[in-house]
Amino acid sequence: MTDTSIICSYLVPKWVKSFENTPGFQGVLVKEEFQPEQVVQARKFFHRKYAGQKHLTEEVYQALINLYPEIDQTEKAMIAQYGISSYSTTEHPQTVFLGDNLNGNYSRNWLMKAAQDSPPLIFCCVSQILKPWWIELTKSQLFNCHTAVLPYARGMHSIENMAIFKDINKFKQAAGITIHYIDEGVDTGSIIRSERIIDPFRFNSIWELKGYTYMKEFELYVQTAQEILGNNETIPAGVSVDPKLQGPNFIAKNFTPEKKKQAEEAYLIMKNSWRDLS
Repeated sequence: MTDTSIICSYLVPKWVKSFENTPGFQGVLVKEEFQPEQVVQARKFFHRKYAGQKHLTEEVYQALINLYPEIDQTEKAMIAQYGISSYSTTEHPQTVFLGDNLNGNYSRNWLMKAAQDSPPLIFCCVSQILKPWWIELTKSQLFNCHTAVLPYARGMHSIENMAIFKDINKFKQAAGITIHYIDEGVDTGSIIRSERIIDPFRFNSIWELKGYTYMKEFELYVQTAQEILGNNETIPAGVSVDPKLQGPNFIAKNFTPEKKKQAEEAYLIMKNSWRDLS
C-alpha cells in the first residue's frame, strides 16, 4: 500500500516483480482517488519513455509535474541520482485506488471484504496514520518501512528534523532504515529489522542522503517481505523498544520552509565538521 508519488514509483516495480505471482497477491493499493484510464496510461507512457533519465529538459520536467504536481527536494535528488523510475505507481492491472483518505469508508469496506477468509498481510509505505481498525482487521499483520532508525527519530521528515539539532552523534544514530509493525502509536510498533548507514555524510546534500536511504529501504523491505511470505510456519515477533529511548515525534505540518532551510544548512555544517574530525 503506497502513496502515488515519485518516491514510491521506485518501490512499486520491485514489489510487483517479487510478488505479483505469489498466491494470494491482492494487488497494489494506492492512496489516491480513482483515476481515469487516460491518466494511468499517461503516467505509464512517461515512465517508459524517460526511464533512467537523470537530467530533464524543461519540457520533460513540466510533463513530470503535470503528472506529479507536488515534487519535493528528495524526489528531485532521487531523479538526479537514479533517473526516472521505469514504472509508475498505478500501472499494475491489479491497482486498487483506496481514495485520498485511507481511513474512510471505502478503504474500510475494501479491507473487510479482503479479510473475510483470512486477515491479509499489508506492507505500507504511506504518509498517513492509520486508524486502529486497520490493525484489528489485519490481526496486526500490518507493516511499515521508516526512513530512519527507530526509536530515535519518529514521524514525518524525521531525519531532516534530526539534522536541525546539529548533533553529529545523534544524527548518525538515527540515519538509516527501520521495518516494523504498525501499532496505535506513531512509529512505536515492534521492530522487525533496522539498519544504520555507516557514513551519512558522504552525500552532497541531505536530500541525496534521504533519496539513497529510500532506495536501500525499498531493497530491504522487499527482502524482508520475501522472508516473511516464504515462511508458513513462523512470523517475526518483532522487538519492543524501551519507551525511554523514544526520540521526538516529528509532525509534517511543523516542517516549515524555514525548517527545511535549517535542515539543509545543518547537514552541510555537520558534514564539514565530520570531515575535519576524520
